[in-house]
Formats: sequence, structure tokens, C-alpha cells
Amino acid sequence: MRLPSIPSFIRVVILLSGFFLLPSFLSAGFYTWKDKAGTVHFTDSYHSIPAAYRNRAQETNQGRDNSTGVLSKDTPQRVVIHFERQDNVIVVQAVLNWKLPVLFHLDTGASCTMITREDAIALGIDPDSKPTVKGYIADGSMVELAGMVLPSLAVGGAEVNNLEVVIGKMRLLGMDFLREFHLTVDAGRGQLILERKYGGREHEAASVAEEKGRTRAELENQLEQIALAIKTKSTVIEQLASDIRDSEEKEAKVESVIEEARRSTRFEGSDISFDTGKKSRIEKYEDALAKLNRHIEIRKNEMAIQQKQIDQLEEKMDYYDRLIMKLR
Repeated sequence: MRLPSIPSFIRVVILLSGFFLLPSFLSAGFYTWKDKAGTVHFTDSYHSIPAAYRNRAQETNQGRDNSTGVLSKDTPQRVVIHFERQDNVIVVQAVLNWKLPVLFHLDTGASCTMITREDAIALGIDPDSKPTVKGYIADGSMVELAGMVLPSLAVGGAEVNNLEVVIGKMRLLGMDFLREFHLTVDAGRGQLILERKYGGREHEAASVAEEKGRTRAELENQLEQIALAIKTKSTVIEQLASDIRDSEEKEAKVESVIEEARRSTRFEGSDISFDTGKKSRIEKYEDALAKLNRHIEIRKNEMAIQQKQIDQLEEKMDYYDRLIMKLR
């Protein structure tokens, strides 16, 4: 049983062009098998298949290619990634260029990784300014897509630098990323297991170090802007709190005046007023009290909104701090 893959119309095989090189598949070597419980397993290592299932394992026709992309020196030997299924397709979380979190569809039938135009724009890249490459899709027709080099693509702790990707309509995690690892998909546990291949390349190119430094500087600048925004919102909250305190003091005074006026306009033990003029003034005080109540309620709502925004900004600061730590 083969794992479900992305529809054939979006599987891209890049041809020789000015920007990308033709992938050259060196071997097959990817296998699927089903255990007694009916769980489908996927691996590129024949020897990792239990002996009882080797004669039933099915070999795919996709293997390692010679496209660019260098395994990051920070990638651990073994990475276990939990995935979800959407419409029977494996979906994994990833981070582009150390800062942009996205979701990828895992497609072992795609030789090249694809990101979206929105991703490129979010990374500060104009897709229309990039060279285009030609590629064949599964039905034999040719498509033309923009291409670029992605300084970093990380799935869990597995990171590949300087990966050549294409820009299309959806996100596909292809074999150009996965080739750096021994890959096992445990569908029953919902786990994607990536193990570094022996002798994997792991030097950090000067361009990657430069891009890391630029990204770190951008994130640090963002932190400064967020800290300033938090300070500004905190000041607004203090002003709102002061306004609420003043309004509550006025509210207490008006309530006292109303109570006193009510006592002075009524016969003892009766609800009958003997002074219509004073009764009219009481109504005006009551209107003023209602306005104060509304004013206080509005200010409290504004405070809650400002505090919620501060909480969100602080969460973003924590996220950026973690990203910066990884880039040091």
C-alpha cells in the first residue's frame, strides 16, 4: 500500500534551466509496508524493515537527487516530528528563513520543494523579480514557475540551508529536502522520523551566516518596536485607570447627592414628593450618573483591549526571543 500523495497536477520535476539544474535520481530505495495491525510504514532504508515484512515491502521510484541544499550543522542526528492529516495528506509544521512558520504537505512524489507567493512576499522577496524555470508535471505537460534559493527551511529540528525551491500555489515538502535524511513515516503514531545520513554535509556557507545575521538583526529590531508598543499601551492603560478612578469618585459623589435629595423631597415614610423642582434636579443627577456608568464601562473595555494586545505582543516577543537564540 502506497502512502497518499499530493495530486499529480502539482508534482514538479525541474528541467535544466538558467537557475536550477536537472535532478538526477541515483537510485530508488524508498519502501512502504503494512504491519499486522494494518499500520503503514515508510522508509528509505531496506534494512530498517522488519525481516517478516521485507518480502511484502513495495519499492517506490523516487530516490536521492543531486540538487543543492546543505544540511545545517545544528541539525540533530534524529528528529521525530508529529504530523497531522488533512484530506488524507500528511501535513507538517515548518519555519522558513528562521522566522516564518508555515504548514507543508509532504509529497515524496515531488522532486522539488514549493512555497507560495504569499510566503515569498512575507520573506521580503518579490516573486515576479525571480527567474522562471520550466518543469514537467505528471500528465506530461510543461509549467513555468519562479524559482529562488531559500536560506533556511526547518521542519522540527531538521534544517536544510540554501535550498532551491519553486514558487507556486501551495506548499510542498519535496525530495530535495528529504534526501538529506533516512526517512520513516509511522502512520499509526502520526510520526515523521528523520535521521541524518552518514557523512551528511554540514558546513555553514558564508551566505547562510550572512542571512542569519540579517534575520537576527531584523528580529531584534522587531523586538525593539514591540517593546515600544507595549510601553505605549501600558501608558494608555495607566491613563485609562486614572480616568476610571476619577469617574468612580464623581459617581460616588453623585450617588450621595441623589440619595440626600431623595430624602429631602419626600414626606417621612412616604413616596410622595412635595417639591417637583427638586424632583427634576434628581432626574438630571440620575442621567449624569448613568452617563458616568457608561463612561466607566467603556474605559474598562478599552483597558481590556489594550491589555489583550499587550499579552499578544509579549507572546510575540517570547517567540522572537526563541528564534534569536537559535540564530546565535
